[in-house]
Amino acid sequence: MEPVVAALDVGGTSIKSGVVRGETAADPVVELGPALPTLAQSDAETILARLAQMADHALALDDAAIGLAIAICGPFDLDAGESRMRGVAKFEDIYGIDLRSVLRERTTIGDRPVRFARDAESAGTGEALTGAGRGVDRMMTITLGTGMGTCVTDHAWPVEFIDGFGVEHLGMRPTPWDGRSDDVLSARGLADRLGVAMADLQAAVDDPLNGEIVYDHGHRLGEFLAPVIGEFDVQLVVIGGGLSAAFDRFGPAIQAHLDVPVRPIALGTAGPLLGAAHLTFSSPTR
Repeated sequence: MEPVVAALDVGGTSIKSGVVRGETAADPVVELGPALPTLAQSDAETILARLAQMADHALALDDAAIGLAIAICGPFDLDAGESRMRGVAKFEDIYGIDLRSVLRERTTIGDRPVRFARDAESAGTGEALTGAGRGVDRMMTITLGTGMGTCVTDHAWPVEFIDGFGVEHLGMRPTPWDGRSDDVLSARGLADRLGVAMADLQAAVDDPLNGEIVYDHGHRLGEFLAPVIGEFDVQLVVIGGGLSAAFDRFGPAIQAHLDVPVRPIALGTAGPLLGAAHLTFSSPTR
């Protein structure tokens, strides 16, 4: 029998829950559970209570779950299970807290393992396994949320360094638009351009009056990624995160700058859950 893994996708805006059945199978099944706001700018007690609540939601989906996989934004110490986020407008109050111990104390996980994976790598791995990148040897997934996450996968496994450069640090590179790519090219960067809060971004993107700015955001992203394609030697670019729902409005502008295909994610919220389960429970060191 293929294993069942409970999973969370913890982002700066929301937490998604689910279980992954048969994460090592050719066609794993992801059952989605509740999704709730992360409350990432709240005090430590509020954040920890929400994490525990969502972990229990995931675990309740299937009593046979062998453990809990958590895709989480960073900086984060995967081995220690501790946040290293400071100065990024989220999770400030849980810096250095052992989240494994907290979840053991506050949830039904018991002695089952709790393992962590980077959120961008989880999203990219899920899409490489059975999503938009299925059958593509080497691809790059760009996740546009409160930050800009980057993952390169080779045969559905993350590549952490390319010529000594940490792939996850692509968001720290400067851009011609007065800021790092993480700040300028993310969904948060678009929200700043439109003058709206992240909670109101979807409505602003859907407003035809903002169509020119949304399309130009794609041009900026494509211009930034054009030299990266050759540097990282990828055959496909996949766009994920909250902005992927509006891919039809800015994706063609990205494609105009690139000589490899650009696609939106295919798995939706299931992708990072699948990827986290695969990375953590196929890799016992985590």
